[in-house]
Amino acid sequence: MKAKQDLHRAEAQRRGGDLPNRIRGFSPIFLQHLPSTPLCGSAPLREKKSLLPCLVLPALFLLLSIPDISHAAPPQLRASLHQSPTGPRLGYRLGDQPLSQGTDEVPTGVELKFPGKDWASLRFTTTSETRDTLVLGPGEVDGLTVVWRLVAKGPGLIERTLDVTAKAPTRFALAFPVVPAAEGTYETFSGPITNRVLADTVRGAARLETFPVAMVRSSDPGRVFGIIADSPGLWENRCQILLDPAAKRIGVLAGDGRDPYPLVVKPPEDARDTYQYQMDGWQRLAAGETRRFVTWIFTSPARDHYDAQVAAHLAVANAKGWNGSIVEAILRNTSLFLLRRNLALDANFQPRDGRYIFVSGPGYGWKQWVSDGFYTALGLNDPEKTIESNRAVFWTRMDYEDNAQYYLIWAVLMKRAGGTINTNLVRRAYEFIRKNEKDGLYLPPPLPGSPNPRGWKTYHDVLLYDDDDAPASNQGFHCGALLAAQELGLGTTEVEIAKAIEAYRGLFNTDRGFMPTSRKQRDTLGQDTLYGATLTYAVFGRKVLTDDIVLTHHRTSEKVKTPYGLRVISQADGSLLPGHSGVYCYGGSWFLNDAANYLLAGVHGLPASEVDALLAERVAREIAVTPAFNESISTVDGHPHGHILYSWNSGYWWLRREIRRRLGQTNEDMVDRDIDRRLGVVREGEWLVLDPERSQRQPTSR
Repeated sequence: MKAKQDLHRAEAQRRGGDLPNRIRGFSPIFLQHLPSTPLCGSAPLREKKSLLPCLVLPALFLLLSIPDISHAAPPQLRASLHQSPTGPRLGYRLGDQPLSQGTDEVPTGVELKFPGKDWASLRFTTTSETRDTLVLGPGEVDGLTVVWRLVAKGPGLIERTLDVTAKAPTRFALAFPVVPAAEGTYETFSGPITNRVLADTVRGAARLETFPVAMVRSSDPGRVFGIIADSPGLWENRCQILLDPAAKRIGVLAGDGRDPYPLVVKPPEDARDTYQYQMDGWQRLAAGETRRFVTWIFTSPARDHYDAQVAAHLAVANAKGWNGSIVEAILRNTSLFLLRRNLALDANFQPRDGRYIFVSGPGYGWKQWVSDGFYTALGLNDPEKTIESNRAVFWTRMDYEDNAQYYLIWAVLMKRAGGTINTNLVRRAYEFIRKNEKDGLYLPPPLPGSPNPRGWKTYHDVLLYDDDDAPASNQGFHCGALLAAQELGLGTTEVEIAKAIEAYRGLFNTDRGFMPTSRKQRDTLGQDTLYGATLTYAVFGRKVLTDDIVLTHHRTSEKVKTPYGLRVISQADGSLLPGHSGVYCYGGSWFLNDAANYLLAGVHGLPASEVDALLAERVAREIAVTPAFNESISTVDGHPHGHILYSWNSGYWWLRREIRRRLGQTNEDMVDRDIDRRLGVVREGEWLVLDPERSQRQPTSR
């Protein structure tokens, strides 16, 4: 697993004008000279009076207003276009309160940079509007045609789309600066900042962020105002976040114009595969190609940083349409922001198949584990991204742990959806798992190249297993993979499937009353031992364990669990194994494992009300510090460990939906409603909004 492959992450990162004479569709001063790299270079932003908000003449506003969706008629977020002597200036207002106003340096909120030239601001002369849409452009500059469209999407939310079309092959970088009107605390998703920060979504940066949001939170009244970028994977993996309190600017960038620098993951950081790319700060378009850049402006009441994070989640979820609950919002946003273009080349500098991948977290680099890609794709639920990320899987990411089993199950879902499967890889995966099967038990070989031949055999890969030992973690997936092989027409018989199921059940320790970590390590309690059975039921509707096994394991686990969740590995009494710390694979609590155990208990007869209560409690523990599902949380103090917004947790959204469907549960999901209520998330028509006054969470000093 990644625990050993990614221990040391160090990458060298180096950073590194004439204007066109004829510009059609823009005013003669469409491009205004700015100092070099006003947003993203090393030079500081200049301090000028023009950075202060402009005086606005109300009679000159073109207002983009959100339709009234509330009986209370709260103030609406509006985009305002002020016609100044130098051209239009774009700002944002909440009722009569200015949240941001265009300036001479930031007139319309778009800056453009070409190689060898300074950053320049776009000014449009052509505008049009409807009740909820404002369009600026089209206009042309240096062979690019640009259209800037703003659409009201819901309470406190405006979606902005910049379409850029090239007449000839072109390199460029884009910045979307915003000048907040109010004083306040400048914040990324990770937390407040006091000095200028240019965060990146690519590992190796001084500050790394998963959720590309820049925001300002004022305390009187408590409100957040910010800008969010779309997925880095839709921006060619070039997505930065700017916050500059001294200059009163926030923004996001689609490239910063820097020179090429290497991004490399290779052995020994990865056990045997190389991923390499010459990264730079430029977007590239071929002749006739169009690329779309979507950003969102949002505002919401917010008492503290946590509320601001929730508001950012809701903004994206409302824009994307996955706003059934805050839980759905967080999980599917996680999938969105871990999507990447599959740009890294192999050791021979050759591209790999698949347009997209899902990374486990930005710190792991541009590579995809089969299991993490599988769950994250299910969470996003986008057919194109699912197909392309599946195509990106190659053999040496598959022949260890439970990855071949996942690949076969993924192939079934692809086939059911009408996709084309890779028959050669499917056949190879099947032959691999059968080759390493004995008497129905899957005996996983170690990860090739691992430092210990007894290690790296399961996803939670800290224990050593003898060659003839069968980890219970893998066996549930093995049963599912054989069912998948049968559906794929690979010749698997019902007798062979039954044998694997019987072998899985035979691992259960009846004396201890739990499923142990493996056949030979029977006194070690494993909480990663059932989630393969959960996935198998969700995909195939088949129980591979008995009710008694699952419910006995559940009751034993509840007796020894920590206040912060189930330890993924522990002694029989729930205490830590010698040398373990209570985090990560060393006795931490992993949300997907815990949730899958509770879901499976519901499949095997635990009353739905008990399942809902347990899931709600576990979700609440997971998001107690930050509204995110983490790589793991400490079973000692409950704090997140590793990546926040971790990839595979997104699969919970799909598992919960599919299992409720199979069980015929058509009522409202009470887990979702419980968490909404705890956080003060309420529904207004088709939108979810944050009402801090209804939150059961106590605000923090952050």
